[in-house]
Formats: sequence, C-alpha cells, structure tokens
Amino acid sequence: MDALSLQWTPAQGPLRKLVFEPQSGGEYAWARIEFELSESQWREVGIEYLEELSFTVTDDAETTASHAHPQLEGGDADA
Repeated sequence: MDALSLQWTPAQGPLRKLVFEPQSGGEYAWARIEFELSESQWREVGIEYLEELSFTVTDDAETTASHAHPQLEGGDADA
C-alpha cells in the first residue's frame, strides 16, 4: 500500500498535513508524520509509529460542502 496524506488549512497558522506511511519490515506497520508549511517547504514537526491504521468516512448531516473538501493523495480507500 502507498502512503496516505491528509492536508488542511487551520483557522490560524500555516497549512498542515498528516502523512501515513507504511513501514515494511519494521516493528510497527505505519508511521504518522505531521508536517507544516514553512516558507514554501514542508517541515516535519512530529512522528508517531502505529501498530495498525484504519479510517472511517461518514456522511454526517452536520458536514456541508463548504466545510468538507476530501482529498486523499495516493493509496486506495478500499484497501
């Protein structure tokens, strides 16, 4: 499986993203790496290793098109 990426613009502060990278052959299955945009470059600000990863997509009535802009880069939502 390829890496998964989630990017957002906070109400205050620089653009941020989380990247979930598979760790083949390591002690942990995944790494969750957090980045922030600084001077047009992504800067790593944190990392955490995960034993497993799952995600859920809901169609919540409180979520509107003006608030939800899903964009997955790489990976496969069904895998």
